[in-house]
Amino acid sequence: MRKLIVLAVFFTSVIVSNTYGQEGFAVKAGLNNVSMKVDTGNNLFGSVSDSELGFYLGGSYNFVASEEFDIEPSVLFSFVDDLTSLYIPVMAKYKINNFNIQAGPQINYLLEDMPDGEFGLDIAFGGGYQIDDNWFVEARYGLQVSRGGDFGDVVDINTLTFGAGYRFN
Repeated sequence: MRKLIVLAVFFTSVIVSNTYGQEGFAVKAGLNNVSMKVDTGNNLFGSVSDSELGFYLGGSYNFVASEEFDIEPSVLFSFVDDLTSLYIPVMAKYKINNFNIQAGPQINYLLEDMPDGEFGLDIAFGGGYQIDDNWFVEARYGLQVSRGGDFGDVVDINTLTFGAGYRFN
């Protein structure tokens, strides 16, 4: 009887892990476009904006919450000409077949010398596609909600990312 229970638990866990099958560490990399808008305080010009193309790389771990939902925290390094940053998004992912819709908070930390405004908080949203058990692609937009210090009152930094990744199951 014990062997039968052990076999039943084993086969159930295999079936569940194959059904969900996407939990594990992943590496990811891609392109990002960082846009910065600075309020000049000048009534004539109002604000100045610029955007730069760069790339990012990092890692994540995908936690399976249910058959429909995953939670994926990541640590991503963004390399843009004058604005190197560290991003820590925690995405809730709603799965529809091989597609997913993502949304969640994203902490960003500017690694450049920025007076009194290194930390920021974004709300990020996007989508992804699971190509097979290991490979996936995703796109995400991070919209700044707040930035620390006096620097945060005059600067908005938003990020658009397109990338691919490989999950080690």
